[in-house]
Amino acid sequence: MLASPDWLSSLSRRIGALVIDAAVLVSVGFVLGLVFESYFVELSVWARAIGFVIALLHFGILNSELNNGQTIGKRLLAIRVVNLHNESVKLDVSLLRSLILITPFFVQGSGLPSALLPTLWIYPLSLILFGGLVSTAYLMLFNRRTRQGPHDWICRTFVVNLESDPNRPEPIWLGHSVVVGFILVLALSLPAAVLQSNIAQPQPDLDRSAELLMRLDTISRVQMTRVDAGRGDGDAENRFTSVQVMLTENRVNDADLAAAIAERLLQENDRVRTQGPLMINLTYGYDIGIFSRWDSRMHRFNVAED
Repeated sequence: MLASPDWLSSLSRRIGALVIDAAVLVSVGFVLGLVFESYFVELSVWARAIGFVIALLHFGILNSELNNGQTIGKRLLAIRVVNLHNESVKLDVSLLRSLILITPFFVQGSGLPSALLPTLWIYPLSLILFGGLVSTAYLMLFNRRTRQGPHDWICRTFVVNLESDPNRPEPIWLGHSVVVGFILVLALSLPAAVLQSNIAQPQPDLDRSAELLMRLDTISRVQMTRVDAGRGDGDAENRFTSVQVMLTENRVNDADLAAAIAERLLQENDRVRTQGPLMINLTYGYDIGIFSRWDSRMHRFNVAED
């Protein structure tokens, strides 16, 4: 017998609860940003770890037996997280469930450095990102029998309506296991394709230039990309060097700073001169995962004239 639809929560209710909880987390992040902005800017990409911990504790604690398996969103929509016996789950199980759910989303927006691409780290990252996100979307949409995502499947939990009679569901359909397995295998095979592509080709001259720029005041992080969208045969119309510069002070409109960066690059890297314009994007802000604030401005330098 299938689980009673009156027991299992609908996907729309689960999404609604998630939207409410996301709004709560965004509000918390907004307030924290007002107080700790300079600290978050200093942390750079590591600031996302703060939001990760907050989200993990929010979902982990509130979805556990400590709060009857209900976050704020679930409480408002009268649903809860339970185990096979229709009981609220222990804190450790709830934390593991939350960890499995939120990790792909936080890793996806973390701005991982390109230096990781040619290393073995790309394989577990692909498994987490592609495998985790795609399998979650697939199961939430098509697993009608138990309505479990990977986080529920692994932790043997269910999201159910509050006022309903429990009805033990059948195991998840074997076909879903096959599809999820295929998704995970595909996720592990993607890095091999990336490693053979131009994305993974090392650009040591750009890496050295980025390191030099990091020595300038107010710069916390630099990411450089060589773009060649021309039609070949020497066509340099769409050729340029893109430089993303993260600042520790809000000087995105400082043309003199942008000019100093351009001059340093032209002095230290001859290849930049042959690549066409320099596109220097000065950026100030932070991203703590649950809230972000950015200010940026693009400065263009024609290397033939400047």
